[in-house]
Amino acid sequence: MKTGLKILLGLTASIMFFSCAPNYESQGDKAYEAAQEETGDAKRRLQKEAYMYYRQAVQKHPDKIGPRLRNRFVEMVLKRAILVLTEGSHDMDAIPLLMEEIDSALSPEVNPEHKSAYARFLSVLADSNITNHQKIYKGIGLLDKAVEVAPNPSAFEAQRNKVITSLAKDNYEMAKMEFEAAATGRKSGAEDTDALIRAEYHTKLALYYDNDYPGAGKLLSTLYKKNINNYSAYDAVVQDKPDTMIYDQINEHDILLAVTDVKNRSGTLVKGVIYNYSYNPLRLRAEDFALVDHNGKRYKALGSSKINKEILDQEHEAKFVLVFKKPGGRIKKLAYENGDHYTEKNFY
Repeated sequence: MKTGLKILLGLTASIMFFSCAPNYESQGDKAYEAAQEETGDAKRRLQKEAYMYYRQAVQKHPDKIGPRLRNRFVEMVLKRAILVLTEGSHDMDAIPLLMEEIDSALSPEVNPEHKSAYARFLSVLADSNITNHQKIYKGIGLLDKAVEVAPNPSAFEAQRNKVITSLAKDNYEMAKMEFEAAATGRKSGAEDTDALIRAEYHTKLALYYDNDYPGAGKLLSTLYKKNINNYSAYDAVVQDKPDTMIYDQINEHDILLAVTDVKNRSGTLVKGVIYNYSYNPLRLRAEDFALVDHNGKRYKALGSSKINKEILDQEHEAKFVLVFKKPGGRIKKLAYENGDHYTEKNFY
């Protein structure tokens, strides 16, 4: 009897607990539906309330989200994100947090109109980032995401392609301008080597955005030939750099090479200099240098090579005379590789 009474009282307490426990989804629904009847600040206040309740419901049972809750949650989070972007700025801390919430709730159950609205938001956010020269990489990534999210991605693909083509075109035009400036200096007897290095940099940047951009590949080959005896020290000559994620892929080497002379006899003799921009000491051994031909075959420097310093630490520059067996094909580049240290100098 006592045992039965205890069980009955326990069940009654449980029922009372669950009946009194907050139903976040239904509270969110009340705010959501009330917001449909309001405008202005009252509407936004109710939408925020709905968002907060839906968020609690989703967090409480993340594995039991019904289609209606999922769709309304995505809709309300997106309203918040759009409000932050339009009344704040693209770099506010709340935006990536809100995007994480949307991404976590996206599934095939989410209505196409919500996915389209999210893609449009990503598109606007991308424009804001691309306008900021230091966030181009992030902006392109947001456009890629819009293409991925949108049920009909064609408009966002066109936007992304337009942005990429424009960036490639701008850099190609700057490269040609720098190349022409160097040519003008050469005619007057003082070729501008800095202009040639900037031209090389902007051509590589154009090809980063569009590796098939018309004329860029040919120009880069010409610039490699022109700059064979110059360090490609972009840090020293480029002022207007893009964001680090992009710049580091163009300025990829912290060890620089310049080739001052190449002689082909029974073998191949390469004279030049190496500069250590890295923070680590650099040990120089002939066996770490190699010529690479147009087929990708490597030819290591022979022991008869001469390098005027064994290590670059306090001193950053060393001269070398490297001796190789005669390559079987056209020389494409000189490479240096020692553990994690790598650099190369393209011949064309």
